[in-house]
Amino acid sequence: MSESGINKIGVIGIGTMGNGIAQVAAQSGFDTRVMDISDEVLERGLGIINKSLDRLVKAYEKSGGEKGITAEAKDAALGNLSTTTKLEDLLDREFIIEAAPEKPELKEEINRRIGGLGYDRLLVSNTSGISITRLAAAYGRPEQFMGMHFMNPVPMQQGVEIIRGLKTSDATYNTVVALCHDMSKIEIPAEDKAGFAINRMWVPFVNEAIRVVEEGIAGVVDVDKCTLCLGHRMGPLMTADYVGLDVMLFIADVLEEEFGSAYKASPLLKRMVESGQLGTKTGIGFYRWDGFKAEGVNPDVERFRIK
Repeated sequence: MSESGINKIGVIGIGTMGNGIAQVAAQSGFDTRVMDISDEVLERGLGIINKSLDRLVKAYEKSGGEKGITAEAKDAALGNLSTTTKLEDLLDREFIIEAAPEKPELKEEINRRIGGLGYDRLLVSNTSGISITRLAAAYGRPEQFMGMHFMNPVPMQQGVEIIRGLKTSDATYNTVVALCHDMSKIEIPAEDKAGFAINRMWVPFVNEAIRVVEEGIAGVVDVDKCTLCLGHRMGPLMTADYVGLDVMLFIADVLEEEFGSAYKASPLLKRMVESGQLGTKTGIGFYRWDGFKAEGVNPDVERFRIK
């Protein structure tokens, strides 16, 4: 029996975050059903999950069982996964995690639709900076709504930022905490303010790192090396590529709107997003990417380094 008392989980979206959330839910023993817009999108997401599980099996074999998972555990996780293109097929879920792209209007529309279909259980949004109170209002049952901000890559990152809306009930909060434990995650409570806790600190740090490159103070690789001195395992620019530069820009704009021009996004970040260079999801950001393996610095930003 799970600590949360939940058995069936629905995930809306099988993209960058959704496939990781679905994988962790399935690995944790939950009957997990993922919904997205087409069979093609679902197949692509399942392929990513399968490759991720394969890496964990290889890690298990290579480490003599100290890391990763067994082949049997992989098969069990895949057995817990099902997919659908119909939102109606999630109505039997006890808990739904919305993991659509970070667009407020899209998330609101999904919440209205699921509420309009008569769903009346717990719904959470995986968002890195959108007001939870705003999204809860769209669902129509704000006491049963909350934010769960998973970190990328979800299978590897332990922390989950959990955010109450203005009307989130104690029962909903306690269930979300318990679900974090069921998924072997560590809950990080935060208030419903711009950027929550993590991105209120992290995005200005990354934005300043981008300015250091933009101003020719240090190159991309050297900027990332700097944070090794702080005990970070990955530099700010490489992490930004994993998160998505479009997401970084969105959060910077949210912070600027609430806290003023000190949080204004770097012009270089804006230009990169405008050019479609968003990080690992497009194969190029501050680095060139082959899947999730960096293959060198993006030549478009390489020219900013000190001569």
